[in-house]
Amino acid sequence: MPIEQFVQSLADPQVEVPISEFIEASDLSPAELGSFAKTWFTIPPERQRWIISTMVELAEDNPELDFCAVFKMCLKERDESVLAKAIEGLWEYEDRSVIPSLLDILHSELSEEVRAVAAVALGKFSVMIQEGKFLQRDADAILENLMSIVINEDEPLDVRRRSLEAVAPFNTEEIKKYVTWAYHSNNVKLRSSSIFAMGRTGETSWLPILIKELQHKEPTVRFETANACGELGEEEVVPHLIALLQDDDYQVQLAGLNALGKVGGPLAKRALLRCAKEGDAVLEEAVRSALEEVEFLEDPMAFGSDT
Repeated sequence: MPIEQFVQSLADPQVEVPISEFIEASDLSPAELGSFAKTWFTIPPERQRWIISTMVELAEDNPELDFCAVFKMCLKERDESVLAKAIEGLWEYEDRSVIPSLLDILHSELSEEVRAVAAVALGKFSVMIQEGKFLQRDADAILENLMSIVINEDEPLDVRRRSLEAVAPFNTEEIKKYVTWAYHSNNVKLRSSSIFAMGRTGETSWLPILIKELQHKEPTVRFETANACGELGEEEVVPHLIALLQDDDYQVQLAGLNALGKVGGPLAKRALLRCAKEGDAVLEEAVRSALEEVEFLEDPMAFGSDT
């Protein structure tokens, strides 16, 4: 089906477009995107929201589908639901071309929810910069812009805390200061963000705090702490993570399993094998994924081989 015909169908709220036809919007060429855009900006917002949400869901379930051209186009949207979904859809997109748009959204007058989503998306690039990817000017722009939000007390709390999470991989002394500030706050969300940031810094000096927080009364804090322990990858946390497998909160159990997979080591592997033998159907997929992570850490070259 020509892209013009497909987008006309999308534009008509009376037409029920089969999900199978959305493949027409995958891997659009510049010319095809131009045709798509001409009609897109005439589509009613409610219909746009359905279209973009459908694309995000399809891309999550079908990695071979690539709607990134559409998602990038929607970064110019001012309907906040469409914009937030477009940013979500670009989670796997690693091209530096979206960084300026995300920075513009971060500093815009849009809602704090959308600005916080942009901060989260920038966090992915912060991590990649520490891996030696992207240009120095990208690093400077992301660090400067995120920190300008973190230090500004007039900014909404959600935007500040998501910016702190996003900037954490840079691990400067100023960042450490604000991670400590957030940790000692009385706000549970801010405290959770500080713990998330501790894991992202790669700084093992946070471990004593993290081990203590694995026993926090709030499940959200235990969840974030388990994830942070997994990011740091130190085997001394393994006994404490194993204890989370008996947690009353299912999400905390999952976080514990995932963290054990990331940390690896003999003790973690034994605990995961024990879970596998117990045959908990609910946790089965998470246990299998964690064991695969451990096996990869043990022998990356052998992982996935046919021999």
